[in-house]
Amino acid sequence: MKTNRLYVLTLNDQRGGLFRSKLFVVALVLALLVSIFPAASVFAAPAGSHDITEDNNLEQEWSNKLVQLRSQSLFYDEIRLYPADFDNLADLARAHYFLGKYGFALRQANTIVLNHAGFDIQGQVVHVKHADQSVHDLAMVLHTMRGLREKLDEVRP
Repeated sequence: MKTNRLYVLTLNDQRGGLFRSKLFVVALVLALLVSIFPAASVFAAPAGSHDITEDNNLEQEWSNKLVQLRSQSLFYDEIRLYPADFDNLADLARAHYFLGKYGFALRQANTIVLNHAGFDIQGQVVHVKHADQSVHDLAMVLHTMRGLREKLDEVRP
């Protein structure tokens, strides 16, 4: 009777049981060798398509965005739209429309700063991914505010 060599390796030795089986020993050694390799670092790449910047760079960007927000907030606090300054009431209505949108964007920006996801109260990075998202969100709102400010400047006399 011919036997397959692999089949013979899987047979249990009645004296030693499963732990003495050659196949079990070979599988155990292979499993230990594979577990030594650092496979976790291969899968640790960020899921997003953009690169996450350094912590110090995020802290500096966050600080710069806060300065810009203070400037934009000061503009919103100081702007006055008087009907006597406009020749056409439609221009006054457009200016109030843009100012309303500007105020909404300012409240969004203040909400992002109030939540300060990824940053502690001093502006230090606590969680890099959340901090990167906060900086990105604040940058988008500030960009919107700059566009609305330019439109307001076009309408105002």
